[in-house]
Amino acid sequence: MLTLIAAARRKPGMTHRAFLHHLHHVHGPLSAAHPLRIRRYVQNHVFDASFGTEGDPAHLTEFGRDSVTELRFDDMEALAATMSDPYVRKVIRPDGARFNDLPSALALLTRAEVMVPPPASDGDAAPVKVLHFVHRAQGLGRDDVIDRWLAAHEQVLAEEDSPSAQAVRGCVQHRQVPGDERALRHFGAEDEPCYAGVTALYYDSEDEALTQFPSYERSLRKRSDDTGGFYDPSRSFVLYGREVTVF
Repeated sequence: MLTLIAAARRKPGMTHRAFLHHLHHVHGPLSAAHPLRIRRYVQNHVFDASFGTEGDPAHLTEFGRDSVTELRFDDMEALAATMSDPYVRKVIRPDGARFNDLPSALALLTRAEVMVPPPASDGDAAPVKVLHFVHRAQGLGRDDVIDRWLAAHEQVLAEEDSPSAQAVRGCVQHRQVPGDERALRHFGAEDEPCYAGVTALYYDSEDEALTQFPSYERSLRKRSDDTGGFYDPSRSFVLYGREVTVF
């Protein structure tokens, strides 16, 4: 199973609210009308975000995002067939250009590893979800980063006395894999992303997410430092949102 993840930003002159309204009420229904070979489509509506490290001059505006799309496919063939379908080319892609700032889009193809089964949506009570985009450390290959990232992540979640670990209600690690360039270009991305992947952590409330995730990230960063650094905190970023299942 493959998941195409795309972090999008609204077009210049558009409000965050207008962007989410179009994404949810226009773009989502257009996709649901013809799912093609997409197995699952989830929108993550961002309500807060953080990026970089304190005192680091590398803080850049490129990290601002309004939503994260997750599209799940059985395999690469299903993904390629969907992206080349006339409905995607003539309807979905042109509509996306109406609200998505394509030049700034970030897309990556991943395989998901469920660490802690996430909670199910309960009617209008969408799960609170934190998406941590982990940027590879310079000079390290994708596989090396993923192995170290997984080990550090498991150690953090295993801390029995840690409030940040106990607050996690679900966890899915999306690990980046080489992908179909056409799929990435669908969202405006041009180059292979330098991200090892995305960790999705679920919490009971917005307050718990905003309070507890920073402690999780500090623990992860310490373990990265202890092993020589497997990710770049100054170019990694965090999006806090609510999950909306389109189909």
